[in-house]
Parts: sequence; C-alpha cells; structure tokens
Amino acid sequence: MYRPQTFDEVVEQQHIVTTLKNAVISKKIAHAYLFCGTRGTGKTTMAKIFARAVNCLNPVDGNPCNKCEICRGIIDGTILDVMEIDAASNNSVDNIRNIIDEVVYTPTRASRKVYIIDEVHMLSIGAFNALLKTLEEPPEHVIFILATTEPHKLPATVLSRCQRFDFRRITSRGIANRLISIAKDCGVALSEEAALFIASLSEGALRDGISILDQCISTGKPELDLESVQKIVGVAPGTVIINTVGYFLERRSREAISQIDLVFSEGMDPGQFIHNLIRFMRDILIFKTTGDLSHLYSVTEEEKKAVQNFAGKMSMPLGLAVIRELTGLEASLRWSSSQRILIETAFLRICSRDIGYGEEELAERIQLLEDRLREIEEGIVKGELRQDFASDCAVKNDGENGTRPVTEAFENGLETNTGRNDENSKTQNKTQFKPFTEWESVLKELSGIGRMKLYSSLIGTKAVWTDDKTIGILFQEEDEFKRRILNENGNMSVIADTVKRVTGLEVNVSVLNNKKEEKNSDVPENILAFAKRKGVKLDIIDE
Repeated sequence: MYRPQTFDEVVEQQHIVTTLKNAVISKKIAHAYLFCGTRGTGKTTMAKIFARAVNCLNPVDGNPCNKCEICRGIIDGTILDVMEIDAASNNSVDNIRNIIDEVVYTPTRASRKVYIIDEVHMLSIGAFNALLKTLEEPPEHVIFILATTEPHKLPATVLSRCQRFDFRRITSRGIANRLISIAKDCGVALSEEAALFIASLSEGALRDGISILDQCISTGKPELDLESVQKIVGVAPGTVIINTVGYFLERRSREAISQIDLVFSEGMDPGQFIHNLIRFMRDILIFKTTGDLSHLYSVTEEEKKAVQNFAGKMSMPLGLAVIRELTGLEASLRWSSSQRILIETAFLRICSRDIGYGEEELAERIQLLEDRLREIEEGIVKGELRQDFASDCAVKNDGENGTRPVTEAFENGLETNTGRNDENSKTQNKTQFKPFTEWESVLKELSGIGRMKLYSSLIGTKAVWTDDKTIGILFQEEDEFKRRILNENGNMSVIADTVKRVTGLEVNVSVLNNKKEEKNSDVPENILAFAKRKGVKLDIIDE
C-alpha cells in the first residue's frame, strides 16, 4: 500500500535511482543486477519499479507510467513475465532448474522477462552452480535482479557476473518526512517529534518505520504526538532514560532501581528500554567528542539539553564502560527468563562502579580510593579528634615564636596547610589560603579529555586561591618530578583552560610547595601519637 510506484517517489537512494533511470532512457540494460543493503531500504521496491520501467509502453523520464496495459498487468499480477521468487523457501537445485528451463522461452506479453530473486544468499551451493551459466549468458530478453541483505555470503563467481548497487540506510529526516506524508494520506495528524521518534526506532529501515506507524494508526486516534506513540509502542519516555543516566552519574542505586520498577509496572519492553539507554549514552559520548548535535538519535529539546549537560559531567572511560555493560546486558536479555534480575544487577554494578574501565581503570580506581580515604580522614579530624583531644589541642600562641592552634586549622576546613611559594615565601607563609572547591571537577575533566599524564601527576593534590585571579596547586617537597611535568608542553595553560571550561573563570595557575616542618616541641605528644596512629598528617605553619 505504501510502496513507491516510480523512481521519483523513492526516499533517498538517489545514486541508484539516477543510474537505473538513465539505463531505461538509453535502453542499455544489463543482464544481471545485484541489490545489496540492510532490510527496509528499498531493494525489492526498486526491483519492481525497474521491472515495470524496462517493459513500460510509455516511460516518462525513465519512470514507468503505471497506466499502460503492461504496467497494470505487472502490478495486478496478470502478466507472468515478471516473476518474484523467495530464495529462502525456494533454494534447491530443482527450483533453479525450473527457472533455467523457462528462460529460453520468449515473453508472452512484455518485451523482457524479469526474475527478481529475493534473499538470494539463501540459495544452496548447488543452486548457485546451476544458475552460473545462465546468469553469465542469459537470452537477450531476460534480466535477473538479485536482492540480498548479506552479499558476503554470495560466491565470488556470482558477484562478478552482476552490476552491484549498495543501498544505504535512510536518514531519520527522510523517514520522518515519508511517515508524515503517509499519515496525512490516512487522515492522521502525525507530529514532527513523533515522526522523528519512529524514525529513530527504525534505524534507517523505512519499512520498519511504516510498520510502527501502521500500528499507531490502527488505534484510531486522529492525532499522534510523541507521548501517545511512546505509549502505543511500549517504549520508556525520554524522561525515564534521562533520569536513569543521571542516577548512574550520581551513583544513586536505589533511584536507578526505581526506574526498573516503572518500566515493568507500565508494561514497557525492557529490551527496548536498555536499547534506548545505550543510544542515549552513545549520544552523550558523541556530543562530548564532536560538540555537534546533528548526529544524535535524541529528537526532543529536553533530551538534547540533557545530552549537553551529561557530556560535561561524564568522563569518556566511564561512558564507554557503561555502554559495554549495557550492551552485554542487552544481548543477555534475549535468552534469559529472569530479565528483571539481570537489569537490576547490571544497574547496581554501574552505580557501584564495579565495571571494567580498560586502560583507564587504574587511574579511576585510585581516584575513587583517594576520595574514600579523604572522607574517612575528614570524619576523624572533624569528629573523633575533636571529641577525644579537644582540650589537648588548644595550643596557646607563644608570642612571636608561637604556633597556630591545630584546632583552628581544622575549623577553617583546611585538610592540608599551605606551604611556601618558592618565589614569595615571605608573604605567602603567613597567608591562610581559601580552598579551590572545584579542583576535583577540574581533575575529572582533564581525565575526560585524555590528558592522562597530567591527570596522574595531579592525583592527590589540592588547590587554593592565592589571590582573586590565581590558583595555587599544592605539592609536597618530594614530588619534584610531578612539579616538573606541569612545566612541560604548556601544561599550565591546559590547566587554566580546563578551569575555565569547568567554572567559567579565567585564572592564572601557580605551583605551591607544601613544605614539611620539623617536629615542633610545642605540640602535645598525645596529639602527634594519635595523628600517627590514625594516619592523619599534621603540618604546623608559623604565625
């Protein structure tokens, strides 16, 4: 019902349409054609149009007129000079021998006999061998059109005897325009967003898109928008996909599991849900790499904004690892009777980061370990140390040579005391710097853009504001090698640019030396012993 009837009605595939039309106009017709391409891209449709065009009594610019007695007879099946054979069910040597016996006879009504053999790769080896001689030197009045989705399965001897045409996947925009036109002819108003969504599900196969549209039209609704199409097809709405990816990023296992409850309770297809998750993750990584929205599967403005937001937060190694996990899950769902359990365990692995990261796994795991150790250290410093040793920590200033109270440092939120800049030690050693709170985000961004050498040298460092325009990076004295890395290949400029991308601020970047002090006799021994036992590092800065 919805098949194009002329070359001009074919959606895209212009490289093939132009060649076949010119062949009809010039009457230079080959004896064998091979149409290759994925399902639903127009191979059989093009073969039928071409079969009518070469026999049409009144062709118009290479197109069949579809009005003459030959065209009408081919369309309604009353002319048997054009035959369509399904090789999937007629793949034996005997079937091919029947064709060979028939080709010697001239056409009864048309000018040429046309044999359209669909899914030709399903023929047996014996059938291919029987066809070879006839395929190479058929009678003048015979044309073979072979159609297949798997040309690599055809013998080389067959491939060499045919003119090959490769059908491309149809773009989402081309499919959407065709679907809107079909819906209009059926008296249904299909929104552009809904058409693009159906096109994205069909993945370049127009026939699949038409089948989905036909299912939606069958509901009897005069208007079809995105929400109604998603409900009819049983696909999770875009908000569910967006929320799930957000929970992955924030490592919120409970909320991620709740999205699975929603999918199953609403009767949505879990396999399609995982498939759409993979596509959305793919969009995030593609946008992160190219910065271009034109190559995304996402069609709504809400989804496109979410893609841009997640791309700034998700590292490339994490994104690739999540896609690998979900792809394996999608394959497993097809054969499992416990789909829900598989999805839940996969989501828990993703949220707990118990997934392989490939070459970047070690750096990511080190960063995760350091984050957890820092949380433990903060808990010790802010809780247990204050409770058990609050009275001992109240170290009094001793005139000019006194030391700053340790408790004051903790209350000011400094995990690591600032040291002395090599060039400005006289002024900076008396300054209490404000921590740069976005430093961890800067490090993750460096990892995400692939600057792993620089990222590795900065693991475990802190950053502070030395003034309104300058950020100082704190290194220990023993980290001289890491300090040198920062001065290589414009790394300081890379850090400054990364800070600007993360925070929007233009800053200068400097290096500070977090110099270790000798043991100070003014600090009570019980504090030093406690710090050593708990692994807490204490640095005392002279006031």
